[in-house]
Amino acid sequence: MSTHSDRRSSTRLLAFTCVVATMACINIVCLMKTLNPLQQQAAANHNTTLVDNNAPATHHRRRQLADGCYHVFIDAGSNIGMHARFLFEPTNYPKAWIARKFFVAHFGPEILRDNRDFCIFAFEPNPIHINRHMGMKDAYTNMGWRYHFFPAGVGDKSGNLTFYRVDDQLGFTSVPKISCQHNKDKCPPQHQVPVYRLSDWIDREVHGRIIPSRAYGGQGFVTGPHVTMKMDIEMMEWLVFPDLISSGVLCRDIDAVMGEFHLQSTWYLYPVTFHNPGGEENGGTNWTLHNYTEAEAFRNYMLGMIHRNHNCKTKLVMRDDESHADDGMPWPKPLR
Repeated sequence: MSTHSDRRSSTRLLAFTCVVATMACINIVCLMKTLNPLQQQAAANHNTTLVDNNAPATHHRRRQLADGCYHVFIDAGSNIGMHARFLFEPTNYPKAWIARKFFVAHFGPEILRDNRDFCIFAFEPNPIHINRHMGMKDAYTNMGWRYHFFPAGVGDKSGNLTFYRVDDQLGFTSVPKISCQHNKDKCPPQHQVPVYRLSDWIDREVHGRIIPSRAYGGQGFVTGPHVTMKMDIEMMEWLVFPDLISSGVLCRDIDAVMGEFHLQSTWYLYPVTFHNPGGEENGGTNWTLHNYTEAEAFRNYMLGMIHRNHNCKTKLVMRDDESHADDGMPWPKPLR
């Protein structure tokens, strides 16, 4: 009797296993059908090759933009792209000691690094800078370096964002002056730009990327693989940083962040209201910083959460490097 019972149990177990395997295959096929159009749309939106050809997709996962990248640097609010130059061409920028020190701490000594190990993803919504970034991309591609430019902003929801033209070094800002906030007729010229939810983008394109088994550079001083980010997004950090924390993406995926929180120290610039690009009807949140004291307390609270969390690997350097703002250096050229 026990032999027949064991045989029936084995048959049931085999049948159950086959059913589970079939359901898993169906789910994978459905997932691939859902995600592939997203990859196609990303490439179409930016009219550029955003995925490295030497990192093919497997049968069980979609190809990610960061596949094949040993190190990743996300330049959120890249302006004219100086931090990419500080990373790829550090010796040309002797005054950029803040950025260079940050990169040495997380990518190793400059003399040992190899630029083929890096992928830079630059987000810059200011339309004034598009031509410069495309020129930079072409120059770096000719050097065999991977530089990907997104003419878009980042936020805590995907959507569109209104940028307001200002007559200073910013070019555009997402937070208009008080006069504009109270009277739309007094607003300066506007420009609509697409916005990525940064936490979603990192989760989709960086987390779980295919990492090369070894780096080209760093022999004897391999520090990676690492993912770092610079954040200078002109007040949008008040939306993006809390979302990176609450989503878990910051502590899980980002090894280090450098950047700044913009604190308007002049009292009459407050209150500052943040209109979420996704809109409140789509789950976005509009909220207000009423004064400098409130803004400073909120910033310190968020940074303290990161510092006190022993399970969070993210190192914070809340300083930006705005040296060499005018650049002036020619694009690099391959050696003949």
